[in-house]
Amino acid sequence: MRYFGALAAALVAVPCHAAPALMPLPVAVVPNGTGVLRVEGPLKAEWQGCGDAAVLDRAAARLGSDVLRQTGLILDPAKPVPVRATCRSAQDGADRGEAYRLTVESGGVVIDADGPTGVLRAYATLRQLAGLSPSGIAIAHQSIADAPRFAWRGVMLDPARHFLSVATIKRQIDAMERLKFNTLHLHLSDDQGFRVESRRYPRLNADGEFYRQSEIRDLVAYAADRGIRIVPEFDVPGHSRAFVTAYPEVGTVSKTMFLGQPEVALNPASEETYRFLERLFGEMAPLFPDPHFHIGGDEVSRTVWADAEDVKALMARENLADSKAVEAYFLRRAAAIVRRLGKTVIGWEEVSDAGLPKDSIVQAWQASNAMADATAKGQRTIVSAGYYLNLLMPADYHYGIDPAATAAAGLTPDHAKALRGLSPLLANVVTDALVDFPRAPLSAEQEKWLIGAEAPLWGEIATDELIDHHLWPRAAALAERFWSPASTTDTADMYRRLAVVSAQLTVSGLDDRATRQRIAARIAPDDDGAVAGLLAITGPVRNMAHDHRIKAMLAGQRIVQPLNALADAAPVDSLVARRFAEEAKRYVGGERALGAPLRAQLSDWRNLEARFTALAAGNPMLEPARPTAASIAAAATTGLEALDALEAGKPLPAAQAQKAKDLLARLEAEEAASWRPFDSFLRPQPAADLIVKIGPGVSALVDAAAR
Repeated sequence: MRYFGALAAALVAVPCHAAPALMPLPVAVVPNGTGVLRVEGPLKAEWQGCGDAAVLDRAAARLGSDVLRQTGLILDPAKPVPVRATCRSAQDGADRGEAYRLTVESGGVVIDADGPTGVLRAYATLRQLAGLSPSGIAIAHQSIADAPRFAWRGVMLDPARHFLSVATIKRQIDAMERLKFNTLHLHLSDDQGFRVESRRYPRLNADGEFYRQSEIRDLVAYAADRGIRIVPEFDVPGHSRAFVTAYPEVGTVSKTMFLGQPEVALNPASEETYRFLERLFGEMAPLFPDPHFHIGGDEVSRTVWADAEDVKALMARENLADSKAVEAYFLRRAAAIVRRLGKTVIGWEEVSDAGLPKDSIVQAWQASNAMADATAKGQRTIVSAGYYLNLLMPADYHYGIDPAATAAAGLTPDHAKALRGLSPLLANVVTDALVDFPRAPLSAEQEKWLIGAEAPLWGEIATDELIDHHLWPRAAALAERFWSPASTTDTADMYRRLAVVSAQLTVSGLDDRATRQRIAARIAPDDDGAVAGLLAITGPVRNMAHDHRIKAMLAGQRIVQPLNALADAAPVDSLVARRFAEEAKRYVGGERALGAPLRAQLSDWRNLEARFTALAAGNPMLEPARPTAASIAAAATTGLEALDALEAGKPLPAAQAQKAKDLLARLEAEEAASWRPFDSFLRPQPAADLIVKIGPGVSALVDAAAR
């Protein structure tokens, strides 16, 4: 890495944003004059010193195929463009040799990589340099120096709650390769099911879908080809209803009820439990050659073992003071099983105090404090707090949380105190683990223990159909947060590049936009564009407010929620609304040429209500969103009135300005109603679980017109 450090130091003064829509943003980008490389023929990959040629053969074929898909061009075989790669080491691996230097010059593209995986990362950059260019590919002469900030950069998917097809997972792996992720964490067991074929314990697969062992091997090989490891998680001792239902002899079923169901966990006092895990983990571990094996370890009820006589005997025999000590005893024994299989243990943050082997990895998930505490103990740590994509927060929220921040992702102490004062239930649920108390920044020693970050997408409201749509493009912003230097923090520039990268991902095979179109067509087959127009500028409520099962369970009811409503189809982050807000600000700042397109856009939105209302008549899937369409029309009308005033050079009349501000305050309040955890269940939510997103853009116009 010495050569890379010297190069980066020489180039760091040059602004990286000169590169065209690159994501993650490289460490350094330097233009080499004003020339361009015109790509009129296929990319011809060559390499030396890179080891297994077959892997790079396949990578080069993917690169060529993606460039054709992105451009639609027919390239001339007689005009090949050389892409020459040299590796400093032939050793490969998801987190080995990822640094690279890429130079675009008149004779083609030259890549100097630390290892074969570095070539894959350079290819990801080259895809983006080619871009969406149907009129012809012209890449500016430049030198790019790049390396990841963190060795562990992951996405977590949850096939346990909603089963995900192999094809869906492969689509995510393809997108992950393009964004330089290197870890796919699969949550493969939970209360809802055990999702890998077990020949030793076939009753685990008796109810529900699962992956054949051959499919797992195929997925692992598919990911490895793209420089991505797959890490399995089999969650114990909690989240284990699927285990206990299939094999009651290894479980404890408590008399205590939680959300209408008895609490369940594996039995820590039974030797049969550990024999079961030894055989089961022994069957699963060889399917996943990566050295890491996740055992969960989270959210074990404090009362699940309270009535178990054998657990009481265990506590007396082993001098275990309470349920937490029992849990730690279990985790130590489970970790020992994993260690005997030659694997490194990963567990959620609850394992931090369990006395696991020193090389174990802690995954901090509830608040940034957990990461700070684990690294202070000298524990290798992955941070997921702040990166839960299933909470449906916009990309800039996640992007604004640095993995090394020590107090950025949890509840504030004041918010936690206010919640606890509302009810005994909340006083019990809002534990200190959810709170980010003030902490000093990480020391240099602590930073060594922070190995990376991972973005989970839990499956409660993410079906196979919705995965692409919920994961992307927000995960691309997190790919940058995990790869690029900590100083890469320009949110406006991130969104500028994200819009381009999002389009590239869709063209390259993601189903995110197709999903929205499919749901809209299913709900309203006769849609003339009104439903699509509404969806483009709305988003779903956040922080589990759209998970109606939770309120039902709190009321002692159980429901099955069809995830096929407008709120399921709306993009989490409306790039259309963000572009409108940006253009409105530029218009106010003096770019008056934007007035005509802004007026046309606002006129379309004002007229959308009548079309949507006519379509919604008698359609129970659309009727709930009629107030949403009305709010959009009202906001658009307000924006047009502000434009009229600005073009006339006269301020909005005071009464009109106040009416506009009242409307915008309501829209802002509807967004705020689910912005913070728990507020989503305590405050009324907007109609149809939809947030109208054009408020900030209209507000920019109104503020200027009212002055």
